[in-house]
Amino acid sequence: MNDIKNEPIFQPGKRHYVLCGDEEGLNSLNPIKQILKSDQMSFEEIQLKLECFSEVDKKLDMQKIGTFLYVASVGKKLRKVICIAEKLGYSFEEAQYIIVGEERKRIFCCRCHFISTATHTLNLDEHVNCTACNLQLELSDHYSPVKEAYLGYVAQN
Repeated sequence: MNDIKNEPIFQPGKRHYVLCGDEEGLNSLNPIKQILKSDQMSFEEIQLKLECFSEVDKKLDMQKIGTFLYVASVGKKLRKVICIAEKLGYSFEEAQYIIVGEERKRIFCCRCHFISTATHTLNLDEHVNCTACNLQLELSDHYSPVKEAYLGYVAQN
């Protein structure tokens, strides 16, 4: 998940583009959409609000080789689409994931394995205390899709 970005970055030279997101996410992809329109490049949109995730799965599965995927959404929906895309074989080189809004980060304690939630914006190398054992943790960029949490290392004081 360290490949999740805050802003979309245009990837030129692709055969086809898919812009996928909820209403806010598609708004954040407008700069990409304008580039695609102005250069008359092949693209389509998938609105997460209007589609159920099985439909998203079908539409992504029908894409041809050379398709580049942009997904922009809030955290929970974004993780769901990432799982679908990975299952279908989209690599992080063929897709760009953009988080919309602020997400509370979940931190997996390396000592007691409890998952704490950061209630404020937490960046890499910042410290937070584990809710269960009170160990001071440093947020890493290692993300577990199974636990849906970042690994918290023992903080070096």
